[in-house]
Amino acid sequence: MAVPGARISVSNDVGVLRDALVQGPVCSPLTGSVAVAKNGAASAVRQHARLVRELEAAGVTVRHFDALLYSALEFADARDWILERRVGECEDDRRRASEIISWLSEKPVETLTRYLMEGMRLSALPSGFDRTAYGARNPGGWFLSPLGDVIHPRALVRFLDGGAVIALPDPEASHAAAINISTVLNFAPLFDESRFEFWLTSDGADRSFPPIDGHDIAMPGGMVCVGAITGATSAQALSRLAISLFRQGKADTMFWIDLTGVECGCLDDCFLPLSRDCLLVNMEILNLAPVCKVRGRRHNAVLGVEPCGSAFIEELSKAVGVAGFCLIDTNHYSGTAGKALAALSPVVLGPGRILAFEEHHAAFALLEQNGIEVVSAFAGSALSRNGKGPRGLVTALWTD
Repeated sequence: MAVPGARISVSNDVGVLRDALVQGPVCSPLTGSVAVAKNGAASAVRQHARLVRELEAAGVTVRHFDALLYSALEFADARDWILERRVGECEDDRRRASEIISWLSEKPVETLTRYLMEGMRLSALPSGFDRTAYGARNPGGWFLSPLGDVIHPRALVRFLDGGAVIALPDPEASHAAAINISTVLNFAPLFDESRFEFWLTSDGADRSFPPIDGHDIAMPGGMVCVGAITGATSAQALSRLAISLFRQGKADTMFWIDLTGVECGCLDDCFLPLSRDCLLVNMEILNLAPVCKVRGRRHNAVLGVEPCGSAFIEELSKAVGVAGFCLIDTNHYSGTAGKALAALSPVVLGPGRILAFEEHHAAFALLEQNGIEVVSAFAGSALSRNGKGPRGLVTALWTD
């Protein structure tokens, strides 16, 4: 049975946020990721705890990735599944791998969760194992290397209504990252009876699927999806996503914005819905980037693609079903206000309601003039990636 209240449904990015997935900078699966900081991470731990408090104060149920992984590892099948693949990446000899798996299986679930999240040093292996031999294959002193940057889960996994898009923005990223994220989706009780169309195979093992970055997808409402072609997300990836969404009846129109020829790292940097009729945009980039409108044909197995030219915003407003958008264009503002708008990257709590970092306070007056309420602002420098706001720290599980 599914955990009560564990509804998984994200039909747009501007609905009321009800349920979300996060991960703190310190793995602490039994205490909601609020733990004694190590290696100078005290500021990051405090700031992430503040983020969680603000989300909960806004009525959001907050799920922690390490707690979900812990809940999955409590099941023997899930534990065996992970360890066989995880240890198999580090040890080719079946006998030795079996011995290590048996040793790890006896560890408390909390310890095993920490090993999978934060890595396991060669020095943690029992004395009977040849640590020197392992060290030759595992530079840096790791037997199990740390999991990737799950502190920023939005880039790694997005839930688009009934489906899950598992993102691998770095083609060279550790295979283990896909395995662990997929394992959580498959085995954590939160996801019991949820029916996902996985971007990767159900065990996360197929590396042939094209990568997609969660920051290159936007759902502005009205059965519309916007995707960007970037260095991390290919046209092939967006094609497969479009076919999946159309086939499931989760979208009827998609727009593709080609950002490969302009100076823009991801879709969130130039196109970010704040409410059903308000967008934070960089129109200079959107006017330069080629845009296509995509519809399904022949039972959605074939896509119809046509250029939008310079009419993207107009076509988008028709598709979403609004008379016109209020555009907050970062290029219209200079100085600290313009820089703050460009880096804002907020968490949208509901239509026109956001969480932001106080480092971007210079933009708040402009937002309020356009009907956007900054519900809360808090320090986030220790969590920020490239000076951006908190958007990447949260991935939505359920929006109304």
